[in-house]
Amino acid sequence: MTTPLRDELRRLRIELRILNDAVAAEVGLNPRDLDILDVIDREGPCTPSTLAERTGYRRATLTSVINRLHRDGWIVRRTAPDDGRSSILASTARFDEIRALYAPADDIDSAISQKYNEQQRATIAQALSLVTSHLRGLSEGTVPPEKQGP
Repeated sequence: MTTPLRDELRRLRIELRILNDAVAAEVGLNPRDLDILDVIDREGPCTPSTLAERTGYRRATLTSVINRLHRDGWIVRRTAPDDGRSSILASTARFDEIRALYAPADDIDSAISQKYNEQQRATIAQALSLVTSHLRGLSEGTVPPEKQGP
């Protein structure tokens, strides 16, 4: 039996995939490339190890994707200051192309702000955070804390 929340989450997953596919196609990227760029842009410069952890890419796959994104000007690579064997990856100004394509979807903040008060918006954000944490736990093979026994 499905619930309205589960149904809406499934619909959201599909709509996000459709939007991501369209954005990726517009800028000549693979849809999963957006995951890497999003982590770097949202969380700031990071190492390839962090990207592998945050995106679920295997290191061998990630290396070729990073090389391509670097070659095409989406990211820059710098030597890590504390470990000369590692690199730090950061987004470039080219990411503005992606931000512009997502801008209409970002208007959801305005729509939600007009419809819901601050406390309701905080509850929505908290629920989405719980969903995200739960899914992250499942993808990592761990049981989320709220599902663990006493």
